[in-house]
Amino acid sequence: MVSDFGELKNLDGKIETDLEVRHKYGQNEYTQSIISVNTPLAVVHAASVRDVQATLRFANKEHLSVTALGGGTSIVNGSAGEEKGLVLDLSPLDKILEISVSDQYAIVQAGVLNGVLDQAVRKQGYFFAPDPGSKPISTVGGNIATNAGGMSSLKYGTTKQSVVGLKVVLADGTLIETGSKCFKDNVGYDLTDLFVGSEGTLGIIVEATVRILPIPFGNPTTGLATFESMKALSMSVEHLSGSGLYPSMLEALNKNSIEALDRLEKTDLSKGGAEALLIFQLDVTPAGALEALKKILQADKALYVSVTDDAEYAQKIIKIRQDYYEAEAAYGRLIVEDVAVPLSKLPELAEFVDKLSFSTPVKTFLGGHAGDGNFHPNIAIPSNLEVIPTDVEEAINKLFTYVQSIGGTISAEHGVGDVKDAWVLPQLGEQLVKVQQKLKAVFDPAGILNPGRKL
Repeated sequence: MVSDFGELKNLDGKIETDLEVRHKYGQNEYTQSIISVNTPLAVVHAASVRDVQATLRFANKEHLSVTALGGGTSIVNGSAGEEKGLVLDLSPLDKILEISVSDQYAIVQAGVLNGVLDQAVRKQGYFFAPDPGSKPISTVGGNIATNAGGMSSLKYGTTKQSVVGLKVVLADGTLIETGSKCFKDNVGYDLTDLFVGSEGTLGIIVEATVRILPIPFGNPTTGLATFESMKALSMSVEHLSGSGLYPSMLEALNKNSIEALDRLEKTDLSKGGAEALLIFQLDVTPAGALEALKKILQADKALYVSVTDDAEYAQKIIKIRQDYYEAEAAYGRLIVEDVAVPLSKLPELAEFVDKLSFSTPVKTFLGGHAGDGNFHPNIAIPSNLEVIPTDVEEAINKLFTYVQSIGGTISAEHGVGDVKDAWVLPQLGEQLVKVQQKLKAVFDPAGILNPGRKL
């Protein structure tokens, strides 16, 4: 065990070894399914790239695990410190280094909050497309490490589509740069995409060049529609996706979620026997689009349709979706899951979730990004329970098995972390896992970077 951190005493930032602090960084507070609470050896608050390099060189020499931490918003415990390892806190690296409107990119340090970057570029008529639910509190570095999604990923893609280049510190302290400031760069292997979604297991992202987009001209068209079933809703999603209207948002909620929102918002979205709710947006509305949109929804026998280009009313509609988790959490401690299925399998997923049975008094919900098949089956358990009941764990295992059986994935945008590592082998298969382990060994021979996670 390391007792002297002398080599790290000249950092630009600081190192903390207080037991209470170490306990705090041994788990991610947003993770509902805590496997164990670890006690890291120390927490390094990096104030410079030099700090990151020095920490990794020290850890590599001492064979200490290193877990990178941004905003700490992981719900799969993916950035919690390992037992007797180091936590590398990147949140002090919070500078926007450059915004180039003419070249449509921004260069930011890893600790810059997504929402802060978005607000900064909006002042110049641009926006940062990735919009996870944690946008106000999650970092760009963390978004890149997990390839975070969000409501606009239907049109603009996940975080990966917005990353042009990276600065990464490897396990031995070497600083490399991948990609460039060009949107097309085909020299060498595409290491930029390799680091996106790697959850801190291949290198530590310290800086990113990301694409910014001009804010679409005119007012967006926003609306909601209710249906008698998730099957009817999924057919409408298929028709809207193939209509040429290019919606920027298609969000779906099941009956229990609608009722939870009605309870919170004092609305009556469940009226008329509605069992599925679709919230949609076109951020560009060409002539005739509004009529075409309504025609599709009417042909798909929507029970209720409300469409607007009024910005204030549109924000009320968006808020309904943003309040999804708050509405569900009113029923107890919320266990949030993250899966994706082929678009045609949405009705089957909804039916499977509805049929899950429990002996514990719980309530199940289903909602998410219908346009790209990414859904969050959530379970509210009694708030007084300190551990997840066995029947709930069994239900989640059944859900993952089912999702994989219909060609889906057990992680779409939240990462693997500690919570889902047992499901990687069943999904990828032994041969592909072996290839990925060899790849990991190239970048991290000593296995110090977030060990046991991602693979």
